[in-house]
Order: sequence, then C-alpha cells, then structure tokens
Amino acid sequence: MKRGKRIKVWLFLYTVLFVFGCSEDGLKRDEARLVKSGKATEKMRLFTIDDSSDSLFLRQPTRKIEKESINSKLITLLRKRMLATVTDVDNEGVGIAAPQVGVGVKLILVQRFDKEGEPIEPYFNPEIKMYGDSVNAGFEGCLSVPRYRGSVSRSQNIEVSYLDSMGKKQREEINGFVAVIFQHEIDHLSGVMYFDHVFGGYDALLPYNEE
Repeated sequence: MKRGKRIKVWLFLYTVLFVFGCSEDGLKRDEARLVKSGKATEKMRLFTIDDSSDSLFLRQPTRKIEKESINSKLITLLRKRMLATVTDVDNEGVGIAAPQVGVGVKLILVQRFDKEGEPIEPYFNPEIKMYGDSVNAGFEGCLSVPRYRGSVSRSQNIEVSYLDSMGKKQREEINGFVAVIFQHEIDHLSGVMYFDHVFGGYDALLPYNEE
C-alpha cells in the first residue's frame, strides 16, 4: 500500500474511533450508557480496587468537561447520580470523583463543612493552583478502597480553580479538612489513589477496626 493511501486509511480509522468512541457532552458511549442506566435519585456502582478492571480504570487520567456541557441533561444526570452515590446511607462519604463511578471526566463533589448547611457541591475541571506550607497528617479512607484507611500528609490550605455549576470560572482559597477532601478528590482525576501518598503504599494501610 502506498504511503498516501496508508495515511488516508489511518485518518479514516481515527475518525471512526473518535465518532463512535464518544457520545454526547464529551462522554464515551459506554460512559453515557452507564449514566443513563438509572434515575437521578439512583446511586451508581462504585468502582473499587477489589476488581482488576475497575482498578485499571481508576488509574486513568480524565478529560475536561466543556463549559457548554456543564448544564446538559447528561452531565446534570451524572452529577445527581454521583450525589445519590456519595450520600447512600450504606456507604456514605464526604466527597466523590467521576472516575469512581466509571466516568472519566473532571468532575468532583465535595462536602463543604466550611459553609452553612454543609452542602455537597459540584466542581468542574478543578485544579490546585497553590499548596500552603502548613502540612498535617491525618487518616483517610476512600469509597474505592473499601475496608481500609491510611495516614496521609496534606496541605492545610490550598487555592483551587474550577468551573462552577453555571460554567463560571472561580478561584477559591480552601482551608482545613475541606482542603484535604479537595486534594483527595482531585487526585482521583489524575489516577492517583490516597495510598500512593502513604509510606509503604497499599500494604501499609490499616483495617478500619484497628487503631
């Protein structure tokens, strides 16, 4: 096959993969099906390291959500189902990232203990712009790492940039425990697990029933 024909074939294959590999609002077809498989009030299946394929997915980098997609039906449904998942009484958490429910986009939900009513709020394409000098160690757990916890050193004050639920760019200083939650959830968007920060890694984690 001549070089020019090979290039055309590869361009065709790339186009097919791109078109059929992606669906609306930047989600891949399988991700969109996953989101649409339940109502807004229904929790999603948590991806955990107990499953080898889940574990591989959790290690993948994520994609940005375009500003115009933030209030689309599909992304809104994803956000609501993530909320139902993290507030499930049988497996409650203080934060969750989209990869933890099998969707590889940059969306996290964080419980704002520093605000009245302690709401759980969505943050699109969040990035940490500054880490403060004050660092403390504290125990962390993760919905994707069931039954275990580990001591992690985190900055106690950070600056975060993100798009809010209206698609407006924000930059905010976050302190204390909420700063820790942001760091934990934003790590997920880069395929980083909290035990990557623990000396000894996963093997050094403690069961929840041990001090």
